[in-house]
Amino acid sequence: MASQSVLQANEFSQSTLVEQWKQKYQTGDFVSLLKRHWREYVLIVFQPSDDQTREERLANKYLFGPLEHFLCDGDPETVFQELKEKDQPSQLCGHVFKNGEPTYSCRECATDPTCVLCMDCFQASPHKKHRYRMSTSGGGGYCDCGDPEAWKIDPFCGNHKPKEETQTAENSMDSLPDLLVNRASALFLACLRYTVEILTWEQSDSLPDSLQPDGELSDTYVCMLFNDEVHTYEQVISTLQKAVNCSHKEAVDYATTVDREGRSSVTYGSFAECEKARNLVERQTSRYGGKALKVQVMHTAVVAHQQFALRMIGWLQTIIGRSDGLRSLFCLLSMQQQENEKSLMEILLLADTRLWKTARVQSHQLMMAGVLMDQECKKKFAIIFTKHYSDLMKAFCLDDHDHDVSIASLSVQIFTVISLARLLVSEHNLLSVILQTFLQACEEKKKDGKLSFERAGTQMFKRACFSLHDLKYALLCKPGPGEWTDQFRRSFLAGYSHFLELLKLIEGMDQVKRQTGQHLEFEPEWEGAFNLQLKLEDNIVLFMEWCASDRQVLVEAYNLTVEALSSCTTVDRNKKEICTVAGHKTECIKFDVSAHHVSIHLPVTRMLAGLHTHLGEHGLAFESPDCSLVRPVPIELIELPLRVLVMVAQSNANMWRRNGYALINQIFFYHNVKCRTEMYDRDIVMLQIGASMMDGNDFLIQLLNKFGLIAWAKEEYDAPASGQEDSLRQTVLLAEELLDLLIIILGERFIPGLGEVTKGDIVRREVIHQLCISPLAHSELAKALPEDTNHETGLEEVVKDVATFKKATPAKVSQSAGKGRYELKPEFYESYNPYFYHYTKGDKSKSEEMQIKRKKAGESQALPPPVPPKFKPMFAPIVNILQCDVMIFLMELVLSRAAAVRSRSLSETQLERVLHLICLGLHEQKRAVEEGNRSFDFLARVCTPARSKKGGDRCIQMLLDSIVNSQTITHDSIRDLVTWTVKLLTEVRQLKNEPVAMETRENVATPRDAKAEAARKKKQAAAEKRRQKIMAQMSAMQKNFIKENADLFENTSTDLFPRVGSDMDLSDVPSSSYPVAVGAKRTRVTGAQPQIGTCILCQEEQEITHTSKAMVLTAFVQKSTVLSQQHGNALIHGDDFDPLFMRSDLGTACHLSSCGHMMHADCWQSFFDAILARERRRPLRFRHHYSYDIEKLEFLCPLCECISNTVIPVLPGASGTAIDRSPNVQLSFSDWLDGIHKTVLNSVKEPDDIEKKTDHNEESILYQPCPLTAVTRLMTDSVASNFKALWAYIQDPSRDLPAETREMLRKFSRDAYSVGLGVEPDDENPRVPIMVWNTCAFSIMSLEQQLREEGKPLFGQLSSRQSDCMRSLVKVAAAHSQTANPELTKQHCIKLLTFLFPDSIKGKTCILDVDLFHYLVAMVMSLPSLHQDVTSASCFVNTLPAGGVNDQHILHLVLAAHLVQVLLTFDEGNCGMEVDDDYEGEALLIQYDHLHTMANLQKESTPLPSQLSVHVRRAMLPFLRCAALLFHNLTGVQVPADLTEVADEPTTTEFDNVCRYLGISHHMSRLLDNQGELMYNLVNRWCKNGVLKDRFSASSQAMVQYPLPINKLIQLPDDYSELINKVSTFTCPKSDGDDSRAPTMCLVCGQMLCSQSYCCQTEFEGVTIGAATEHAYKCGAGSAIFLRVRECQILLLAGRTKGCFVPPPYIDNYGETDQGLRRGNPLHLCKDSYAHLEKLWMSHSIPETIAHNLESNATLLTIDWQHL
Repeated sequence: MASQSVLQANEFSQSTLVEQWKQKYQTGDFVSLLKRHWREYVLIVFQPSDDQTREERLANKYLFGPLEHFLCDGDPETVFQELKEKDQPSQLCGHVFKNGEPTYSCRECATDPTCVLCMDCFQASPHKKHRYRMSTSGGGGYCDCGDPEAWKIDPFCGNHKPKEETQTAENSMDSLPDLLVNRASALFLACLRYTVEILTWEQSDSLPDSLQPDGELSDTYVCMLFNDEVHTYEQVISTLQKAVNCSHKEAVDYATTVDREGRSSVTYGSFAECEKARNLVERQTSRYGGKALKVQVMHTAVVAHQQFALRMIGWLQTIIGRSDGLRSLFCLLSMQQQENEKSLMEILLLADTRLWKTARVQSHQLMMAGVLMDQECKKKFAIIFTKHYSDLMKAFCLDDHDHDVSIASLSVQIFTVISLARLLVSEHNLLSVILQTFLQACEEKKKDGKLSFERAGTQMFKRACFSLHDLKYALLCKPGPGEWTDQFRRSFLAGYSHFLELLKLIEGMDQVKRQTGQHLEFEPEWEGAFNLQLKLEDNIVLFMEWCASDRQVLVEAYNLTVEALSSCTTVDRNKKEICTVAGHKTECIKFDVSAHHVSIHLPVTRMLAGLHTHLGEHGLAFESPDCSLVRPVPIELIELPLRVLVMVAQSNANMWRRNGYALINQIFFYHNVKCRTEMYDRDIVMLQIGASMMDGNDFLIQLLNKFGLIAWAKEEYDAPASGQEDSLRQTVLLAEELLDLLIIILGERFIPGLGEVTKGDIVRREVIHQLCISPLAHSELAKALPEDTNHETGLEEVVKDVATFKKATPAKVSQSAGKGRYELKPEFYESYNPYFYHYTKGDKSKSEEMQIKRKKAGESQALPPPVPPKFKPMFAPIVNILQCDVMIFLMELVLSRAAAVRSRSLSETQLERVLHLICLGLHEQKRAVEEGNRSFDFLARVCTPARSKKGGDRCIQMLLDSIVNSQTITHDSIRDLVTWTVKLLTEVRQLKNEPVAMETRENVATPRDAKAEAARKKKQAAAEKRRQKIMAQMSAMQKNFIKENADLFENTSTDLFPRVGSDMDLSDVPSSSYPVAVGAKRTRVTGAQPQIGTCILCQEEQEITHTSKAMVLTAFVQKSTVLSQQHGNALIHGDDFDPLFMRSDLGTACHLSSCGHMMHADCWQSFFDAILARERRRPLRFRHHYSYDIEKLEFLCPLCECISNTVIPVLPGASGTAIDRSPNVQLSFSDWLDGIHKTVLNSVKEPDDIEKKTDHNEESILYQPCPLTAVTRLMTDSVASNFKALWAYIQDPSRDLPAETREMLRKFSRDAYSVGLGVEPDDENPRVPIMVWNTCAFSIMSLEQQLREEGKPLFGQLSSRQSDCMRSLVKVAAAHSQTANPELTKQHCIKLLTFLFPDSIKGKTCILDVDLFHYLVAMVMSLPSLHQDVTSASCFVNTLPAGGVNDQHILHLVLAAHLVQVLLTFDEGNCGMEVDDDYEGEALLIQYDHLHTMANLQKESTPLPSQLSVHVRRAMLPFLRCAALLFHNLTGVQVPADLTEVADEPTTTEFDNVCRYLGISHHMSRLLDNQGELMYNLVNRWCKNGVLKDRFSASSQAMVQYPLPINKLIQLPDDYSELINKVSTFTCPKSDGDDSRAPTMCLVCGQMLCSQSYCCQTEFEGVTIGAATEHAYKCGAGSAIFLRVRECQILLLAGRTKGCFVPPPYIDNYGETDQGLRRGNPLHLCKDSYAHLEKLWMSHSIPETIAHNLESNATLLTIDWQHL
């Protein structure tokens, strides 16, 4: 801080200051006045402080307010509004994109992919109906709407479309008043100069003289830490903790600020303190030779002025955005030359790497909002940028910031403008400038004149490669035919010469030599060259297009390329040898590919091949007198590509196996779709060029020589010989490769300039052959096609013509696995070529299999070549190879070997390929006949016999006839191809009017003679006879076994054993009686078959009884908020939480699921102990994340690998536990209610302690269950005897649960308690039984809601895992009393009863606060123990609820309470449609009025009786359905058929049926009517509860209404771009308005989160977690489902350490998702996929899905899910 004291506000007068400025602005004193003011007030405003609002307020008051008033000479808002009105409607949008904002590019109309629209312009543009690409911006670019050079058509959207104007456009500055222009000029210049001066100021401890405060600067400094892209977050955080002694949270905040803004002050104090911190940071980060973090000690005055300079940039950007005239003026001034002959923008441009991140970004934005929006200034800026391009790139290479925050990134805004780029290329040698810059960077990589990359590539060279992107941008401005000028040609050719220099550095690099002795010791580096190749591919294509667009340029470029090739070629012209084949001698270059070095990189050679194909377009030939084309030597042209192809062939023949993966990878990418266009394809073209320029015989001998097949091509080679089997096998394979290459050279004509084809034809052929492999999705098809320079494949233009798109079925879509697929139309199968040159071996075999499979039975399996297109005239001589002597000799050679009885050098593949060549020749012959071309006479060569060395005449026709019925050919497809070839030969002969022998026609008509067919039939008959004999033997063995084991089979049922628990589905009930599950009329369960279970571990099968070994189901218990009516407050730690009364909004509950697989308890224990022991043996540092957390006792089911964390015992069915107590007890509801009431009154005791008594605290109440006699004493004798009979316990020790089962019960209870409350296990805790009951209740509610949502019936369509889990869970909850403390169960029961008998205590809850189904379950499970005498017996069977009178009456009581809940919360807005009045509605209306009167609640209106009746049924049906599930699984009573089908009217039909099944009246009003005085009084007390009145107050939380609404995932927009646009405005909640890098949306509650960012991390249980993980705990109790918007993927989380990504519900028109928005197709919401995700969440399957994903995808295990 400066030495002067802070000025008071009253010393500052804005009007006085502005007047001084107005008087001096035209003189030189204006700048000094401004600086004097800034010198005083900048230090006041920007002094170190955490109060951002104060800084903002003071900056506006002291600094920017006076500037605006001076500029406007009046009220700024008024003046700016007047200036805005004078603006002409802007035709340029210029909207600067924020990070993550959606951008749109039209695939059809954009000049290049960098031309994009903002969302507003896109929505109003015609491109919305075109094929467009959607992506998210990285920030920094701007909208190109209104720029005619960016779009081929429709450059304007509806918002920026120019209006019809008669007047000519005028300069926007002309509309500004002169005085305003003068003031603005002075102010803009002064502000810009100040900003540039401060930002480029290099001294950190003092200011420029004009800004230096009076007196000495105080000793207040900051230690400023700067950002780089070298050190990680963790390194910076740990360094700061040690160096500046800060907490981890503070260090994270510092690191986040550094990363976001580029710098942060980490220490504030004296110079000595800051210097010490700087030394510590540098020392910590420069250990082990690493680069130190940049730290600088800066005076607070310097920092303050730098902050003001940044704010000044933002202010200037705002001001020039208020008026077009001001923008034009600003641009003019900023580009004016200053005293040092540089403009201010130029100075800022050159100083970019000296600025920190925020300063760079803001200065770039100022340039884009200013000079780049003015066409004239943009041209000047572009020239300056090009002038300094080399220096800017060098500085960038030495820099440590990303490219997108470097000034070099502005190249895309300049070089992609066509008019600018042409100007720069033509007049400022842009191509040469860019290439020379890159060539200088290549100097460090040169070795022996070639580029050489090391495995650890340097960062500088990677950065230099951005020049190649700039080169591509510059080449996008290709001139048209009439736009070339001499200067343009000279500049382009100069750039092309430099490009050839670059290609020469690559030509021949990374040479490899075949390893013969031992395996390659070290894998050589190969990736660098291919990465460079990938970056150069677009540039190579663009240079070719430029050359092809002008005849003169093409000639010059061709000659330059020939010259470059001759200067860098490694061909030794002096080493030659004479080779002879079929009597022809040829001089060949001597070079053994298997013994010398070969390079796969030949860009100069391939460039020449590409240029050569364009010669024909301009009618150029080597003989043309009007051009001076240099004719290259053909043999030298083909030499290098031929070496590469031979090396690939030898590798396929397994001759290069010892060269390791480096060679395999190079060959893979050589053929891969990304590289093949400019590598493999060009090599083929070069061979075709050579073939067109050479004699056919010479060309073939060159190939034979290079392949090493001269010896193979001799007839005597086939003579029997001993040894050399490996050599022979390799020779055979090489011969196959040679013939394959010949097919490609002769048949591949789908190349522009080589065959008579269009680009559409080429793409169509590629698509056809890809679809011949298998039907493909759109993305798979697009990946298989090469992209052009605009990253387009041309797929859409042709795919509809050749293929049919079949959408995925809804079932597959719902599983997120459905993709629509293209299937080839049948009429295009004839275009299939099995030797398509882009097929891999795997593709070829798959496609052949596919084609043979589609053929009908009896149809020929031949796969002949299609008719190829015609060659262009320049390449027409290639076909003569087919009729040359050497080719005919090779055909005859292979055919004669095929006709021989035995041949050691023949393979059927060779034969197939020769047949393919013959067919090609016949196709060409057919074309020659049709065109009248007599020079091509392949037919004569085929049919004219010639004498062979072995004697006798032979010709191809005769040899074909001899093998047409050969039995030595094993493949039917080849045999049929021979037949097809003979048939084609006959057709061609007939076409030429040549006589065809009758026997030849017969052979063609019946290719397979009778003997062959007879032999085949004989083999089939023998095979059938042998099969029948074996089947007869097996049948006899079976009969003998049955006979010997007759007793066993007599005692075995013919039906399968019933599934475990089938007793609940079977009962011997007459069909005439309707089954009843509860009450005195409960249906008896008889005839139940024994439960049989099979252990999945030991495979032992047993009946489940009280005495059998304990069996368990694997299960998973988890906390859940799926049914919660209020999100965001989930229970995390339940140490002090009382779960006895579940809240009515179901905040956080416990859910159980199971995969249904059963094991013996001891088998499971052994299995789990083994897992535990294995993990504990593993050292801690070697432990990995798994799909299960062993610390939480998780494991995977041994059979299905479903996630589990507990086991639940399988108990005997209802027939095995319930004792029939006939006759049933006859006790009315009112008498039962009176008995329970008396019990409660006598069991609840006030404390003796006076202090506690005065507290009226619920915890101070004593619950001491009274004896049964104390209650019956107060009753009449008859009632007392019946009431006592309810608890007439039956002792039956034989039905006591075995110890092992009890232990499993305790384990499950312990796990439910521990997981459900998030506490440590404690068997003795009184809350353990409550959590078991609550888990049972919530799991039933969840299942019922899921069935309701899916439209399934209550029973009948449950999966086996669901029914087994529910059955076991209900039984365990009922049986828990046998393992729990009886006194504890009694106390819980009394405590529960006090809720519905509120006269006993004054509670803090009312009838609306509790979920009554949870209450019902707890009461049903605990009530049988209420009057149990624990001293008299060890086992009481009827302590288990069995659906008796007790259960009937408690159901009645709870239903009545639920009816009160429904009537009190009734909302007319949710009622159903009106129906005819009925008695039920009238009765309910009376009760409705009575309840509201008692509760003293005001009613706005009275509902109609019919509405009330319908509403009550609808609201109470879910409760009744849950009760039916509970009592069905409890009692095992058969389910009525009506409940196994979906009801047409759930509120009537299903409601009545459920009521009948539960043994209650379907008239709900009877629950309260005429039930006695006690019931009336209870209802009164429920309604008059003081808490209830508060619930209806306006300030209260939203009240729960019935039926509970089914929770769903949030509504998502149909168009994904709407979602991205919405999210683009989301900023990090913990940062000062900064964009979130990974905005993530919770699909449960819709909250936006800043995920995967240090800024929003928090501490949880001693661990740092990210925002999404924290929200998962708060919203979903640990499990959650998120949408990562910018990545377009779904994130599932379960706990801290587990998560996975699954496909999003957004798909394109082809039914495919686009994770990462890589393809950019428009996305829309797939309702089936979203419904699948919703079901995943509702069914509590998130942990299970995550576990399966982690098991199947090992890469997911490496992600730190807790940081997301």
